[in-house]
Amino acid sequence: MPRALPRSIRLLLSVITASLLALATLAGLPPASGGAVKGSLVVLSVSDPTTGLAGAVQGRPFSVVVEARDDLGAPLAVTRDTTVTLVAISGPGSLGGTLTGTIPKNRSQGTISGATYSTFANGVVLEVRSTGGVSLSAGRATVNVARTAVKATATPGSAIDVTDPACAVPTPAVPVCGYLKLPNGANGTVLLSVGSCAGIVSCFSSAPAPPGLVTASVSLKDALGAPLYTKTAPATFVIGCDKSLCSNGGVPKFDVLIDVTDTGAFALAPDCPSKGVLGATQTSCVDTVQSKRDGAGDLFSVVLFDHDIRGSYP
Repeated sequence: MPRALPRSIRLLLSVITASLLALATLAGLPPASGGAVKGSLVVLSVSDPTTGLAGAVQGRPFSVVVEARDDLGAPLAVTRDTTVTLVAISGPGSLGGTLTGTIPKNRSQGTISGATYSTFANGVVLEVRSTGGVSLSAGRATVNVARTAVKATATPGSAIDVTDPACAVPTPAVPVCGYLKLPNGANGTVLLSVGSCAGIVSCFSSAPAPPGLVTASVSLKDALGAPLYTKTAPATFVIGCDKSLCSNGGVPKFDVLIDVTDTGAFALAPDCPSKGVLGATQTSCVDTVQSKRDGAGDLFSVVLFDHDIRGSYP
C-alpha cells in the first residue's frame, strides 16, 4: 500500500532527451459567422524568448507566432498589412504588455512580441484576432504559464548544477522548488521551470499557497548518443518542499511517484538500494539516505535517475 502524505503537495519532475515538453495545444478555429472572411489564423507557437520554454512565464514578455491560412489549410499570403490582436478567453490572470502585431503584406506569418500574463496557471486560453487589414477568422491556443523558468547551457563531461534563482529554496509563498545536479554534465540547453500542477496531477486545495510543479528538460546523452549517466553514477534531481506543506512526518514517509512513459501512468518510485546508486533494473529511485530536512524544517527529497522520467509526490 502507498504511504500517504500527512500534508498535501503535488509536483512534477520531467526529464526528456533532446526535446521539450509541449506546453501549448495549438488549434485554429472555424471561420466566424458574418463578414467576408478571407481565411483563418492559426497559432503556430507561444514561447518564452528568455529560455525558449514552450508556453509563457508569469509577468515575463512572451511571443506568439501566427499564420494566415486558406480554406485548405495552406499558408495564405495576405494582400495588405494585417493587424493581429491577442485576447485572453479564459484563465485566472490578465494580459498586459504589447498585444498587437502585424502580418506584413505578401507574407503569411506575423509575431506578437512582448505580451505578458499576470499569474501562473495551466490551461490558459488565448485568442488571436485580425483587427485591421485582411479579414481572418480567429485562432486559439491553450497555454501553460509557469511561475519561473531558467535556462543553462551544459557540456558533456563538465559538471553543472542548475538552480532557478527565483526558486532556489521553498518558502511559504512558493512552497515547491527544485534543482538539478548533473555531475557528468548534459548535452546543450537545460530548462528548469516551476509552474502549476493543476490538470497534470491532482493538487490539494488545502495548501496555504498554490502547490508547484517542477519541470526539467535536459539531454542525458552526448553528441554521439552515448549515455552520460549509469546505475552507479546517476544524475540527481532535488525537490524541495516547504515545511508549511511537508512538516508532518519523517523523510522516508514522503513517497515519490514516477512516470517513465511520459503518458501520465505514474507509479511509486522504489527506494535506492544504497546511497548514490540505482538498482540494476531501476531507471530512477528515491535516495532516502541523502534526502533530508534542513535547519528550517523544509524537506529535500533526492531522486536519482539515468533515464527519461516524470515524478510526483502522491
